[in-house]
Amino acid sequence: MPVYNFKSISAVPTSPDLIDIVLTRTQRRTPTVIHPGYKITRIRSFYIRKIKFTQQTISERLSNILTEFPRLDDIHPFYSDLCNTLYDRDHYKLALGQLNTARGLVDAIARDLIRMVKHGDSLYRCKCLKRAALGRMCTILKRQKSSLAYLEEVRKHLSRLPALDPTTRTLLMCGCPNVGKSSFMNKITRANVDVQPYAFTTKSLFVGHADYRYLRWQVIDTPGLLDQKLEYRNTIEMQ
Repeated sequence: MPVYNFKSISAVPTSPDLIDIVLTRTQRRTPTVIHPGYKITRIRSFYIRKIKFTQQTISERLSNILTEFPRLDDIHPFYSDLCNTLYDRDHYKLALGQLNTARGLVDAIARDLIRMVKHGDSLYRCKCLKRAALGRMCTILKRQKSSLAYLEEVRKHLSRLPALDPTTRTLLMCGCPNVGKSSFMNKITRANVDVQPYAFTTKSLFVGHADYRYLRWQVIDTPGLLDQKLEYRNTIEMQ
């Protein structure tokens, strides 16, 4: 089983930034001048090209986000349960599902408006249809504001997770807070976990490695656990 590199996930832009990226790229990569004296077929192809390019850019950006984020059903159960504890599996899947739905809606809008532009009888009619297509696409992106912001927070937290291998030989240190778990880990590994004279100094997982009898061990330091029922434990303890 490979060690997952969550640090390679690209930053997720906010909804206004994504709209700016799409419209700016469309403006730069497509022709910008059209004259009323051109043939109607040339006018139609001019605006169809803009609609298609905008749709392809949005689809490409959303597809990159969907493919870079891990699918909880495909990764190791350890990481799947950890993500469920930290971010809530249902909320995570809902955010990705909304982006996937938005991508499909953008494709449908482009398909419908291109069909209408093909029957446009004047430059003004084609221009209005192009403006309607881009406006509706941008409206869909605006509605993804909360999903994009949530996924960016998830990405930031995933990038801070330690690179541990769930299948290797592991020494897991868990127990009550302030009993010396982090100090012991600092002694047997080269890790530098913060140690303070009060409880709950460790708030996330820390990973180190140690050699014992010619064998390599992965050492994991966990946050302290209070003596209480599972349903009363907070997110830090649930790690």
